[in-house]
Amino acid sequence: MKARNYRQILENRGYKAETINEYQGTDVYTKKHTYNTLICKVEKDSHGKAQKINFIVGSKLPEFTDLEEFKEKCKVANLDREYLIAEAERIKDYFEQLKVLKSPKHIYCFN
Repeated sequence: MKARNYRQILENRGYKAETINEYQGTDVYTKKHTYNTLICKVEKDSHGKAQKINFIVGSKLPEFTDLEEFKEKCKVANLDREYLIAEAERIKDYFEQLKVLKSPKHIYCFN
């Protein structure tokens, strides 16, 4: 994928925009999975340029009826969380790559 800004990367990976500021402020994007929700916050300066990106992982434990079912569901929830965290780290790396580029700027990511 060829990306020119962080917004294109996030939307391509399934993040939905919750709050968008034209200039200074914090943009908020969310991505929901079965047991985990990933919240991405992008801080922008007074010119509207993204300066910092942060990820927050929110989890809800699955309901269970016995111990074996609990073990299996927690195993799936942890795998889901590991995947989301690895993806967030890659997005953060791509964000940093975009920050240092000069015009014309674009990167190829998630190939």
